[in-house]
Amino acid sequence: MVHLTFADDGARHPPPSSHLRQHSSDQRQRRSRIVSTASIPPEGRASLISSISNLTNTIIGTGMLATPGAFKYTGLLLGAFLILFCGLSAALGLYLLTRCAARVGGRKNSFFTIASQALPAGAWYFDLAIALKCYGVSISYLIICGQLMPQVIISFFRAFHRDIHQIPTLFLDRSFWILALIILLIPLCFLRRLDSLRHTSYLSLLAVFYLVIIVLHYSFSSDARASLPPKGDVEMINVSWHTISIFPVFVFAFTCAQNMLPVYNELFHNVEGRVNTAIGSSIGTGGVVYLIVGVLGYLSFGGNVGDNIIAMYPSTSLFVCFGRVSIIILTIFSYPLQVHPCRASLDKVFSKASTRQQMLDDAAASAISTPSEVVEPYRDNEDEEEDEREPLANGHAPPEPDQEIPLAKWCLMTAGILSTTFVISLLVDDLSIILGFVGSVGSTTISFILPGVLYASLFRDEPQSRLRKAAIALAAWGCVVLVVALSANILKLIHAQVPNSLIVTKVTGRDLLW
Repeated sequence: MVHLTFADDGARHPPPSSHLRQHSSDQRQRRSRIVSTASIPPEGRASLISSISNLTNTIIGTGMLATPGAFKYTGLLLGAFLILFCGLSAALGLYLLTRCAARVGGRKNSFFTIASQALPAGAWYFDLAIALKCYGVSISYLIICGQLMPQVIISFFRAFHRDIHQIPTLFLDRSFWILALIILLIPLCFLRRLDSLRHTSYLSLLAVFYLVIIVLHYSFSSDARASLPPKGDVEMINVSWHTISIFPVFVFAFTCAQNMLPVYNELFHNVEGRVNTAIGSSIGTGGVVYLIVGVLGYLSFGGNVGDNIIAMYPSTSLFVCFGRVSIIILTIFSYPLQVHPCRASLDKVFSKASTRQQMLDDAAASAISTPSEVVEPYRDNEDEEEDEREPLANGHAPPEPDQEIPLAKWCLMTAGILSTTFVISLLVDDLSIILGFVGSVGSTTISFILPGVLYASLFRDEPQSRLRKAAIALAAWGCVVLVVALSANILKLIHAQVPNSLIVTKVTGRDLLW
C-alpha cells in the first residue's frame, strides 16, 4: 500500500514523542559527524619556528650584502628610514593576505582561490605574474652560484697561499658548478610541503648570522679595521637621481608574499596571533639584519663602500673565505623557496581553460549576488547552513578548495622548472635587464598591490574600516613603487654610474662578484 502524506498531515497527525526523540537523537549524531569531518579543516603540522625560518630565509637573500652600497646613494638616515618604512609596508601586505585567507576559510588558500572570490577576472593574471617573478629569481640564483663558486675556490687557494694556477680547470668552470648544485637541489625541489624545507632554512639563517658576525668583527675590532681600505665621507642624507635608481633595493628587500599563504596553510593552529608572530618575527629579523649590515658597512667604508660588502674585506682571510661559502649556502637554498610558489602558480596558469573558466564564472556569480538572491539547496538544519557559510559573511560563497596537484603532474612540472632554469642559466650569464623589469612588476604586484586590492574587495562591506583604508593606501603605494621601480630600470639603461647589481639585487636576487 502506498501512503501519501500532504503538507498539513504533520499538523493533523503528529508523530509519537518517541519518534521525535529518536529523530532528534539521529540529528545530533549526524551533526556530530558533520562537525568532526567537514566543518573543521585539518590542522597544519608546521611549527611556528619553522614558519618563521622559511619566511625569513625568503626575505633575506644575498641582497643584504648590497645594502651598504645602497646607503652610499641615500645617506645614513634616509637609508635607515627606508628600511624601516619598507619593512612596515611589507608587513602590512602580509597581514592583509592572511586576513583574506581567514575570510575565505580553509587550509588550501592560494592567490588564485582568494582572487577568484575578490577579482575573478584577474586571478589568472596574478598567478602568471607570481610564476614569472619566481621563475626569473630561481634562474638568477643558479647564475649567481655558477659565477661565485670558482671565485670561492680561488679565495681559498689564496688564503692558504697556494698558486691559483694549480686549480683544476673543472673547478673554475661555472657550468660544472651549476650542474653540481642543481643535482643537490633536485630532492629538495620535489618536496610537497614548504615546511619540509625548514632544515635548509635553518642552515641559511646560520649563514646569515655568520655574515653578520663578519660585519660586526670588522666594524668594532681595531686590528681588523687596520686591514681595511681607506674610509670615505659619510653623509646623513643624500638625495639625487641615484636615490631613485637604488630605491628597488630597499622596497623589494622584504619580498616574501609568494610564500606567505603556504606558511599560513601549513602553520599548526594558525590563529591570528600566531600568524602575526610569524610575520612580525620574519620582517623584524630581516630589518635588523639589513640595518646592522647597512649601517655598520657604510660607517666602515663611507663613500668608498663597494657594491658587495664582503668583497671589501681581505680575500686572504679564512674568516672571510667561509663568509663567501655562506653566501653560496644562502643563495642555493633559496632556490627551492622560489620553485615552490612558482610551481603552484604555474599549476593555475596551465590548468584546463574550461575548468578555470567555470570556476571564475561561479565566483563572479557569487560575488555579485546578495544572500537573499542566492538559491541555497535544501538542508535539514538551519544551523548547519549558517556554520557552513561562516567563512564568508558578506555574500561570497565559499570557494572550491584547491585540490592537491596529482603526483605525476607535480613531478612533471618540477622537472620542467628544474631543467629549463638549468639550461637557461648555462646559456646566459646576465639576465639583469630582463629580470629587472619582470621582477619590478611581479614583486610590486604580490607585495603591495595584490594584498591591498584583495582585502579591499573581500571586505567591501566594511567601507569605513581603518584596515580597509590602509589596504587601499597600500595598493596606491604599490602603484607608486611600480612606476619608480620601472623608472629605476630605465635609468639603469641610460646611466652607467649605478651598478646593475645594486638596482636588481632584491628584484631578481642578483648579487655582485668579489
